[in-house]
Amino acid sequence: MPDMKKIRQLLIDLGIFAGVLLVVFIVWQLLTPRPMKVRSHQESVQKTKVVQPKKVKKTLHLVAVGDSLTHGVGDEQNKEGYVSRIAAKIKTETGHPVATENYGVTGDTSVQIEKRVRTQPTLQANLKKADIITLTVGGNDLMAVLQNNFLDLDQKQITAGQKTYQTHLMTLFRQIRQQNPTAPIFVMGVYNPFYVYFPEITGMSKTVTAWNKTVKEVANDFESAYYINSDRLLTHGDGHYVKQTKSLAKMDSSKLQKTLAENEHLNPYISDDDHFHPNQKGYQLITNAFWQQMNAHQKDWTK
Repeated sequence: MPDMKKIRQLLIDLGIFAGVLLVVFIVWQLLTPRPMKVRSHQESVQKTKVVQPKKVKKTLHLVAVGDSLTHGVGDEQNKEGYVSRIAAKIKTETGHPVATENYGVTGDTSVQIEKRVRTQPTLQANLKKADIITLTVGGNDLMAVLQNNFLDLDQKQITAGQKTYQTHLMTLFRQIRQQNPTAPIFVMGVYNPFYVYFPEITGMSKTVTAWNKTVKEVANDFESAYYINSDRLLTHGDGHYVKQTKSLAKMDSSKLQKTLAENEHLNPYISDDDHFHPNQKGYQLITNAFWQQMNAHQKDWTK
């Protein structure tokens, strides 16, 4: 019967088709990796540690400008005072190599330092590439006002001298910023090296305080300029003072020098040679003070 033949053929075809599907399914199962096997294989593969090449730290350029304190007068180790010490400190703490240029000249006032910044091409070129600028200024300006009336301070002269100094310091900062608008400037104030010998001359302490107020005010007027307080570090030494302070002010030059020589160790941070500049211990204190401010403002010089 034709109908039965068709039905039989249809069933045979369906059986063959189903068989083919079954074979394809079995082959697919055999050849396709199972998820569990993939995970097991991945877990058994030891991860290879990738060693990143060590990044070379940028060399920082520090330009030190100023007077004898930048020059390093009084430093028994002849390490340029605070300059080489702060460079070493920066390298130790950050890993950055530091190249320094020292433009400290003993005896320079703010006017003389400003003139060098304004007229010396080499100094200007180094300021332009500086990442950090340090500045010591003001001690010689102050002594120029005090030298004729040290023991009998004239407040009018002090006030006039302070205003003049403020004008000169503003001009100096503008000249530095003209060469380098962005590098942070760390400027150190002045201290009273004679305090342990003449603590009764309170006018001197007040004058130093007023002088440093001027430095802070000028620094605050400029972006990324920071004040270093050396008065707090160096003026009082370790707290010892000359006992006969009242008579010191009345001594002639020879007696005064003898008394100073007999009491030369009263301030352990001031040089015994001139009783004015820091010694190596004093410069280390200054270095620590510079680093404290630099560390607080690393974003300004590690860009």
